[in-house]
Amino acid sequence: MGSSSKPIRQLQNALIYLFLGIGALVYVYPLFWLIVNSLKKTPEIFERPWELPLHWLWGNYINAWFTGGTGRYFYNSVLVTTVTLLLVLLLASMASFAIVKLKWKASKGTLVYFMIGLMVPLQATLIPLVIFFSKINLMNSQIGLILIYVAFALPTAVLVLSGFMSAIPKEIMEASIIDGCSLYGVFGRVLMPLLIPALMTVGIISFAGIWNELLVVLTFINDAKKMTLPIGLLNFQGQYATDFAPMFAAIVMTTMPSIIVISIFNKRIISGITAGSLKG
Repeated sequence: MGSSSKPIRQLQNALIYLFLGIGALVYVYPLFWLIVNSLKKTPEIFERPWELPLHWLWGNYINAWFTGGTGRYFYNSVLVTTVTLLLVLLLASMASFAIVKLKWKASKGTLVYFMIGLMVPLQATLIPLVIFFSKINLMNSQIGLILIYVAFALPTAVLVLSGFMSAIPKEIMEASIIDGCSLYGVFGRVLMPLLIPALMTVGIISFAGIWNELLVVLTFINDAKKMTLPIGLLNFQGQYATDFAPMFAAIVMTTMPSIIVISIFNKRIISGITAGSLKG
């Protein structure tokens, strides 16, 4: 029985690897094609779209960075994403600590309040936010972008961090307090180091969503100097509609940061979400 089932298992494994290989090719080839064509002249893209460049034109990236304004858009994206991530990680960890570890009447209600935020679509809030931001002069402001991104990233962050926080034994807190540690010390010096895996998971998930976000920027920003990469690419396309090579180079520079981050930390994302859901 065992010898007869071995060829079947080998065939099953071969089919699985074949399926995974085809799936990987489907996802990887468009990126490869984009990078290859970003190194060609524009006429060559149409004449030889499926072949390697005759001459590898790395100057397309320099042209996109300086002439096309990609460098400015890249800086704006880094600024908005970095500030947003720092605020999300700090506020979500504090909220999770208060909800899970501190005993007060509204803790469960507060957690439910954050979870309701998961069910609110971003599109449903745009008109009220436009009206509100117009009254407080936050239209066309990167601060406004950051506030919106923080608000919509907090529910997921609180959900993940609360699961991790609930798995930390309360005896650790009690021992720290007995040793003379204040409540702030327990949070900052005891619990925060234990939350590093969860913070990394939340940071990676939030980074991908914020870096590639288009709708909010398109709605609230009209100054080219404050635009982030996704909306900057739209302007790039309009300005350089006939010069596709630098435009492809700009697209590569836009997509590569999120691809690199997710590729490096993909195991951390999966294990972090799984651990948080099991511990919660």
